[in-house]
Amino acid sequence: MVIDTDAKQLETENFEQRLSFLRITALWAFSESAFGGILHALAIPLRGLFISSAAVLFISLLALFSKNSREILKATLIVILIKAVVSPYSPLTAYLAVSLQGLLGLLLFSTKKFYKLSSLLLGLLVLFFSGVQKIVVLTILFGNTLWDSLDIFIKQVSIEVFNIEHPEINYGYLLIAGYVLLHLIAGLFIGLYAGQLPQKIKFYRSNIPSISDLQKGDEIPRKVKRKKKSWFIRPTGIFVIIISTGVIVLSYMSPKLEANVALSVVIMLIRSIIITLLWYILLAPIIKKFFQKFVARRKSEYSRDLEEIISMFPKFKIIVNYCWGMSKAKNGLRRIHYFLSTSFYYLLLSK
Repeated sequence: MVIDTDAKQLETENFEQRLSFLRITALWAFSESAFGGILHALAIPLRGLFISSAAVLFISLLALFSKNSREILKATLIVILIKAVVSPYSPLTAYLAVSLQGLLGLLLFSTKKFYKLSSLLLGLLVLFFSGVQKIVVLTILFGNTLWDSLDIFIKQVSIEVFNIEHPEINYGYLLIAGYVLLHLIAGLFIGLYAGQLPQKIKFYRSNIPSISDLQKGDEIPRKVKRKKKSWFIRPTGIFVIIISTGVIVLSYMSPKLEANVALSVVIMLIRSIIITLLWYILLAPIIKKFFQKFVARRKSEYSRDLEEIISMFPKFKIIVNYCWGMSKAKNGLRRIHYFLSTSFYYLLLSK
């Protein structure tokens, strides 16, 4: 099979606004370092899903415009280094996610003959792992008791409030399946979209103005920076506490529940506290020390690239604010969709 016609034509075509390896890497790094903050300011949930989707687009572009897939690994390393410099308090799982995304890109784009198929598989795998990662972390922290407690809570509320009883359904596992399925649907969409990027770039490239021509737009509303929250006052922690408290209360109110249910929930919470303390006091500092040494060694090797990429960030901020101002004529989800899609192509193609 020959390489997709549009992809081959775009790759070999010598046009004025040809994308560079460094610019795409800069956009990926900007996404990892700043995109989450933008989504947080706009109060958009499931931010990890959007950040992972953006990574799929940028890795697909790197594959399209690079000479070989090994350059994806170089870009991945640069993104990790910039993330460590710009967002030094990012959790270690965030660096693991970026590393996995880059490795998948290397493997799937080892040949460009199947660009659309590789983009689709990348979208599905990256978003699948993004969804599973959250489930795995919660299971390690709280054990299967969390999902059993969720199942008990929903079943008891259904019986007491709605007089509905479905003992054959495990609502905890149903929630897991729904969460992962949502990520797979997003992966399918973004993978198909990434496969169409060659045609879309050809369409948009002549309509994007120069950065110098952009007027200053309205700045995205900023969230006030607060002290880093403990896990138990974050959304996930609040969710766990509500479910745990609900199950404990129901265990004393409902004769159908076993007497040891409340004890299991208490043990689960104690377990999570012990694991959290072990992680932050013992394991995390050791891993962070090795990671910092790795970053320090590599920073000097890629110092020129890092400086050039970081210098692009103020220009990216101008473009993002301009696109936010352009979207003011729309409301709600339409504005968010217009803002995100417009920002992507302006960041990608503006001079």
